[in-house]
Amino acid sequence: MRETKRTLWESWLDRNVDADDPVPLFNTEDDLTVSLVDHGRAKRRPVLERSREMEASVRSAVAKVADDHETRRGRYDGVVYMMYTLDRSELVPLYIGKSGKFKKESDGLSANLEHVESNDNKFARWGYGNAYHMGDLSAAALDACDDVDTSNHGSPKAKYRTWARRMFETGTRRLQRPVYFWIRAWDRSEGPYPDTYPYLAELEYQLIGIAYELYPETLLNTEGVPNNPDAYAKMREWIHRDQTGLDDF
Repeated sequence: MRETKRTLWESWLDRNVDADDPVPLFNTEDDLTVSLVDHGRAKRRPVLERSREMEASVRSAVAKVADDHETRRGRYDGVVYMMYTLDRSELVPLYIGKSGKFKKESDGLSANLEHVESNDNKFARWGYGNAYHMGDLSAAALDACDDVDTSNHGSPKAKYRTWARRMFETGTRRLQRPVYFWIRAWDRSEGPYPDTYPYLAELEYQLIGIAYELYPETLLNTEGVPNNPDAYAKMREWIHRDQTGLDDF
């Protein structure tokens, strides 16, 4: 079954993700130290800077969804995205998520997808604002850096402290290895399982479920996996196999 899922995973990646031309998540210096940019109005704070390529990919994908929403064609459900790294040529998923097209209580365009060309706060869930991926990851990662003033940061959720530990060298904003980003406007194309055309939320959990079984030691998702993912992976004897070579993750 595991090898069947690996085949499904790799086939889906081949159809959707160009790992030969990866998009960096962060703007980094040559030594993989992530650059900082100030964010906020009343309380300016340093945050980890997204790469220009990443921002362009988000804006391109979201523009398709926003236009679809405005014209009421109903082609796209929202965007699906993945943060990942590479082990030689193997794509190793770190986090899989989505941002749906609609608001929770109306058919208006989700606030997460509005104004991504000018608003850095939400940015399809990858915004610099508090309670968004880059904002909370910045608070968690920079809190350990003695040379960065984090007094205006909020307190990040525990999951972002885990992200920071897995991604950065201790006490620095230097990545352990390059981290990449992929995003796509989801149009209910074929999912990872043959002859299935999942809606966005369904696709997200299909991908998380497969990725967790193949990469239980590296996947950072906390939803869509067992309550104690490490214990479950050990019980199923997934966690001891030499599959990624990423000893630091």
